[in-house]
Amino acid sequence: MSGDELGLLRNEIDSLDEEIIRILALRFVATSKVGAIKAAQSLDAVDPSREAAQAQRYAVLAAQYGVGTELVQKVFRAVIDEAVENHKAIRNSTPL
Repeated sequence: MSGDELGLLRNEIDSLDEEIIRILALRFVATSKVGAIKAAQSLDAVDPSREAAQAQRYAVLAAQYGVGTELVQKVFRAVIDEAVENHKAIRNSTPL
């Protein structure tokens, strides 16, 4: 592998990393809206049945795209945990 090829691949990885971050930002915009609805309706920040269904969905998608299921579950666990914390913050800042 030449230095040029390595550089091109690293540029591709950098672009993909940026896209992942951009999509995460969009996801958190959507989950913030969910948090506002949950706060307005006095719903719990955690929805175990939704999380279980999503975990199954993530496993299917991981297999479909050839990505390790454990890795995908860890990544989404971190994303979901952050969304739940954001929902709690929204609830705590929403006037009753």
